[in-house]
Amino acid sequence: MQFKLILSFLIIFEFGILKAEELKDVLRDAYNFFPDIEKSKVDFQNARKDLQISKTDFLPSLEFSASQGRNLSKSFPDTSKHNFTGVNPTSFDIDITQPLSFTKVINLKQARNSLKISDLKDKSVIQNVLFRASKAYYTVLKDYFLLDVSKKNEENLIKKFEATEKRFEFRDITKTDVFQAKARLAEATSKRIEAENNLDISISDFETVVGRKPDINWFESNNTQVTTSNPKDWSKFGVLPKIPSTLEQSIDVGLKNNPDYVQTLIQFENAKFDIRKSNLNFTPEFSVSGSVGKALDSSRSVERKDTYSVTAEVTVPIFNKGHNVLNLEKSKNSAIASMKSMEAKKLDLRFQIQSAWKKIESTKSSIKSLEISVESNLMAVEGVSKEANVGTRTTLEILDAEKEVTQSESNLVNAQFQLIISSFELLKLCGLLNFSYLGI
Repeated sequence: MQFKLILSFLIIFEFGILKAEELKDVLRDAYNFFPDIEKSKVDFQNARKDLQISKTDFLPSLEFSASQGRNLSKSFPDTSKHNFTGVNPTSFDIDITQPLSFTKVINLKQARNSLKISDLKDKSVIQNVLFRASKAYYTVLKDYFLLDVSKKNEENLIKKFEATEKRFEFRDITKTDVFQAKARLAEATSKRIEAENNLDISISDFETVVGRKPDINWFESNNTQVTTSNPKDWSKFGVLPKIPSTLEQSIDVGLKNNPDYVQTLIQFENAKFDIRKSNLNFTPEFSVSGSVGKALDSSRSVERKDTYSVTAEVTVPIFNKGHNVLNLEKSKNSAIASMKSMEAKKLDLRFQIQSAWKKIESTKSSIKSLEISVESNLMAVEGVSKEANVGTRTTLEILDAEKEVTQSESNLVNAQFQLIISSFELLKLCGLLNFSYLGI
């Protein structure tokens, strides 16, 4: 019989787990819903088009033109013994032009870099959306836990208040004890209402990011409390993501993979290309052109005329109002600004990674202490309650002990939440917050 009960519990529990809202489902839905993802894809496609345009700039330009008209002329004296002369001139021309400029090579390199930047921007947008979705998901779970803590505390204080009133009827305690119990109950009710409001806000944020309401239900019945061993049963929140093993490794990975920082490196490279393009404004430009033409009935004496030409052209800049000098200085200043932006981003990234890492380490340490605090406060409540039954403790001391339990449980829930969020934040800073790394 006992075996059957255990088996039934496992089946119900497993059934509930299968129905549970999972992080991977949330991230997929957020990726498919959030508008910034689609916008980023369109921007990336435009960058690919720009690269194709830069490649086609190396091809010659080919033009075809045709014309036809009617010319009438009259001469005095008319030696042709005709009153007037009329011709229908028709021409056909094909022109081909091939500019020979090193600027096109630089433009192609910049277009390739721009495509890389667009790809990095796309990865950055995806990371931001996944992080926001992860945070929204775990915030909903945290607020469910805190609401459960608040409800449990309120229900407990209701029982305490009712017991206090009964004891007062038997003159076991004073009216002061009743007012103290009533005050603590009112405070617990206020905390419960606040927790309900926080949960509504987190659900609203979840819906904004994911495009639907969360489906948080670990158990078969909706009436069952979310937690049974609240708040230490944190396994329902999911497994912590895998992060780099050391701080140094985190910084190295971040400097190689963080899309926002790598963008600044490529932008600095493009800024140096702009300097080279500005220098070309001082050099000659070459072009070769050719044309083939055919003219029909251009005059009364000429029935057809064919023309062929090949032209090599060189253009030497002598004076263009000083624009070439000013553009060169502007390009150099832009490159310096890009370099400083890159250095600032590197310093900021190192600081953010260090902060996230230290936050993770300190939170892990505090969780161990908070777990001990929860267990100790639970034992303290039990002890104070027994002592109150024999008259060595007051009602206020019982209420204080109950309050300490609630506070320690809430602190533990918040610490566990902070640990998960800090872990995902570290992955984002390291450029690892993507479907491939998460195994989704």
